[in-house]
Amino acid sequence: MGEIATVNSVEHAIRLVELLASSADVLSVSQMAQSLELPRATVYRLLKTLALREWVIQEDKTYRLSFRLSGLFHGAGAGAEMALAERMKPLLHHLVNETGETAHFAALDGDRVVYLARVESPHPIRMFSQVGWRGPLHATAVGKVFLAATEAKLLSRVCDQALERFTPNTIVEKEQLQAELAQIRKQGYAVDAEELIEGLTCVAVPVISAGQVRGVISVAGPTARLGNPIALAEILKAAVKTVPTSFG
Repeated sequence: MGEIATVNSVEHAIRLVELLASSADVLSVSQMAQSLELPRATVYRLLKTLALREWVIQEDKTYRLSFRLSGLFHGAGAGAEMALAERMKPLLHHLVNETGETAHFAALDGDRVVYLARVESPHPIRMFSQVGWRGPLHATAVGKVFLAATEAKLLSRVCDQALERFTPNTIVEKEQLQAELAQIRKQGYAVDAEELIEGLTCVAVPVISAGQVRGVISVAGPTARLGNPIALAEILKAAVKTVPTSFG
C-alpha cells in the first residue's frame, strides 16, 4: 500500500497543540514557527482558528493551551493551576460542611472563568455545575473577583463587547460594572445576586499568593436558602486565611 495521504493543515494544527502541551512556558508565534519549521503566517492562522474554538489563549504576544484541554494536556499554565485546584479540595469540603452549599475553586482562562474543582451541596435542591464549565466574567461572582483584581486591559477587552444579559439582574452597563468592581476591591468579596441564573446567589473571594490572585473560591446555592451574603463572605475570608501564602 502507498503512503496514507494527510491533510497538511490538520497535521500542522496537531503538531502546534502538541508543542504547546509539551512546553514549560508560553510561546510566541516566532518561537512556534521556528520549532515547527513553518512560516509565521501559517502558525498565526492556525492560532487564530484554535483561539476561536477556545483551544488556545492569547496573552499579549504569547500563547498557551486553554483549560478546556487541561484534561488532555498539562501545558504552560494549566498544570500549576490544576495542581492548586487539587490542593483546594479539602478547603472546599470544609466550606460545604460549614455552609451546606456547593463550593468551587475557579481560575481565569482568557476572557472567561473556569471551574477547576467542585464539591457539591448535600441538599437535593442545589446548584448543579461541573468541573470545566467556563462562564462570563461580568455575570458571575468568581468572574467579578478576577475583573476587580486584574489589570485594566482585561476589563477593556470585556467591555469592548456588548455585555450579555442573562437575567434582569445582570450588569450590562460598563459604568455600573466599574462601580461594582470598585466596591469589590474595597470589601474583598463579590456577590452574584441572581445575575447569571434566576434564583441562584453566589459569593466569592480571591485566593492570593505573592500578591497575585491565583484563583477564587466560592459558595453558591438557592437565594432563598443562602442567607446573608456578608456572613458567607466572612466565612470564605476566614477559610482562605488557612491557605499557604506561597505555592510550590
